Amino acid sequence: MSRHLNIARVVIDSPLPHLDRLFDYEIPEELSESCQPGTKVKVKFSNRNMEAWVVDRTQLTSHHKKLAPISKVISNYPVLTPDVLALCQVVADHFLGNLCDVLRFAIPPRQAKIEKNHTEILKITKNEPNDNFSFSSITFPPRLSFEQEIMQKIENQKKANKQSLVMFPNITSVEDFVQKIKNSNSDINVRILSAEQEAGVRYQAFLDILRQNIDVVVGTRNAVFSPLSNLGLIAIWDDADENYFSPQSPYWNAREVAITRAKICKCEFIAFGKSESIAVNELINQKQIDRISIQDYQSNKYWPQVLTLDNSTSDPTERVKRIPSKAWQVIKDGLENGNVLIQVPRLGYSSNLQCSNCKESARCVDCNGPLILKQKNSAPECKWCARIASKWKCKFCDSKDFRITVIGQTKTVEELGKSFPGVKILTSGGSSILRQVDTNNSIIVATPGAEPKEITGYSAAVLLDAYLLLGVPSLAATEECLRKWINLFSLVKPQSEGGKVYITSDSTNRVVQCLIKRDPNWLINSERKLRHDTKLHPSLQTISLKGDLVEISQLNELFKSDEQISILGPRIFEKEELAQIVIATPKVSDTLNKIRAEIIKFSAARTKPVRAHVNAYDID
Repeated sequence: MSRHLNIARVVIDSPLPHLDRLFDYEIPEELSESCQPGTKVKVKFSNRNMEAWVVDRTQLTSHHKKLAPISKVISNYPVLTPDVLALCQVVADHFLGNLCDVLRFAIPPRQAKIEKNHTEILKITKNEPNDNFSFSSITFPPRLSFEQEIMQKIENQKKANKQSLVMFPNITSVEDFVQKIKNSNSDINVRILSAEQEAGVRYQAFLDILRQNIDVVVGTRNAVFSPLSNLGLIAIWDDADENYFSPQSPYWNAREVAITRAKICKCEFIAFGKSESIAVNELINQKQIDRISIQDYQSNKYWPQVLTLDNSTSDPTERVKRIPSKAWQVIKDGLENGNVLIQVPRLGYSSNLQCSNCKESARCVDCNGPLILKQKNSAPECKWCARIASKWKCKFCDSKDFRITVIGQTKTVEELGKSFPGVKILTSGGSSILRQVDTNNSIIVATPGAEPKEITGYSAAVLLDAYLLLGVPSLAATEECLRKWINLFSLVKPQSEGGKVYITSDSTNRVVQCLIKRDPNWLINSERKLRHDTKLHPSLQTISLKGDLVEISQLNELFKSDEQISILGPRIFEKEELAQIVIATPKVSDTLNKIRAEIIKFSAARTKPVRAHVNAYDID
């Protein structure tokens, strides 16, 4: 770097939107060698010592006034690559956030001890785009393994001297896939990159990736920003999972960032899973993504037999039982051939109590929170404030009797233990999750997402309290219910081997119907059409804006006269003294620019911040 380029252009690490721009600082001669683009430095800003990222060096010009000098170079490792910087800027713009906020996800916290073990300075290179690239979606049936297909694509990229990035929604899936790569005896050089890793392990992996000798990075949400310099493939498993949506500002989601990066790098993109997401289905409908079909997708060798309430018995009393007689029979038959999986939507003993007389919900006298039972014969306890309600009395009818309306995992185990004495019953959920089951002829009671794997597959499964998942008042309820159930299907033996799944719901329900038809994308396609009718994402881009009533009212006035934009709200949160509107717009760029301009004005005026949430997982 020439010495005459003695001005550093930096991004201040500040959450204030009106400071989200580049600032110029003079580079002292003694720091000229180490103060390179991609390094982190300390600067004086408003009489405060602040951290900043150097994004460029330039020459002193006549318009520059006397500039403050760079105080210190924190590390001479240029860990922020031009490709990642460009991606982070696009993400910050699209999700209405600050660049520095996105950089926190992209660059792991520095570990000085790890850096001391490396003597060479990392060289930053720019990604070379591919001439041929494609965007595709693959839906795998429940019992068909996807690992070999993805590993073959990684091998193809390696032969073409390209790198790959594969993302999963949780660290368990990441570790399982990496183990499959290692067991395949291939020479694929793989690294895990995840926020769940220990700080030192994560930073070590990050520096290894920067050295350009890694074939594939496998990670969770933040891995989408991996500093790969020669990217040829981005693959994301089960992209509708809520874990891909960042709970911190600017509330980005990994699918949209992955698609954006694939377009910038002109590399292959694959969304793969047991069903499509509604967002991917929309892109397929718009011809932006190709659907790749699996031969014999609906075959009995991939799918278990599905039983429901209406095909199990003609007795109407069976419909009101929590575990119908046919479900007991499925469990009994399944135990003769292997392990049986029972899925329950709730942890604990009972997650909801109700007055036996007037049927009003049982509430705490202090905070009005819902009362629950943690175990058999225990006194009711408030779910919010933990107050024991040993002398509870209904405030509406004075009755002292209550009944259980939502049964949890613990009580389910109690019920099963009475009916199957001598049978080993295991639980998985909450803080105690089993990874794999090795016992035979046992019952495993698990909550959604916590089901342990069974090497040969469960002989049978029962989905209890189906109404709880089907009746969730959420935008993503249908898609989420399908994901949880079809993931369970992948753990059960196929019908060709006697595998059965009993669902405590009518077959007329759309989610149950698609599983009977063995066509989950039929449901996803139907749900996408409903989103078009209601003008919600992905039909239109939705932006949730929450803040003080004054600021939200100003934003509402800005857009309410535009006929192409629909606005939900304002919704008032009196307790928090906040208001919210949800904007649905086809004019994405123009709308985002207007909102950003207003947010910057609010920030400069030091008013209360407005939280912007673009294409949220759910509308809260």
